[in-house]
Amino acid sequence: MNLSVTHRGSLHVAAAPEHALQLFTAPGERLWIEGWDPVIPGGGDGRGKGAVWITEVGGDKAYWVVVDYDADALRARYVRVDPVTHAGTVAVFARPDGAGATEVEVTYQLTALTEAGNRELAAFDRAAFNRMLAGWERAIARADLEYPLPFATAGVP
Repeated sequence: MNLSVTHRGSLHVAAAPEHALQLFTAPGERLWIEGWDPVIPGGGDGRGKGAVWITEVGGDKAYWVVVDYDADALRARYVRVDPVTHAGTVAVFARPDGAGATEVEVTYQLTALTEAGNRELAAFDRAAFNRMLAGWERAIARADLEYPLPFATAGVP
C-alpha cells in the first residue's frame, strides 16, 4: 500500500491578500524561489483553469495542472505530479490577517506512486511541512517585492 499524507498550515505574507495569492502561481513563485523557472507549454502565465506547467528544482521534475485560480475568492488549487515519487493536490487560500497583511493557508494532499515515494512522504511529516512553510515565509520576506506584481495586470483566462 502506498502512503498518503495531508498537511495544512499557514504562513504570513506582508502584502494584501490579492497580492499574496499571486505569489503562489507559476510566475509568482519565480520571484521568491531560487531556481524556479516553470515551462508553460500552452503559453500564457499559467494561472488559468487547466493551464499546465512543468518545473524542475533540485533535479526533481514536476508537472502541475491548475484546477482553479479564483482571484475573487482568494484561492488556488493545483494538481502536482512527480512521476518518480508522488502525486496529489496543493491548495492555497489567502485571507486578511486584520493588520493589513495576509495569512496564507496551504494544504498538501499527496500519495506515493512508488517505493521511493513512500520513503519521501514518510520523511515529509508535519515538522518537515512546517519547516517548508517557514522557509517560504522567510524567502518571500527577503524577496524585496513591489506590489502589484509585474504580471498582475495580465488577465487570467
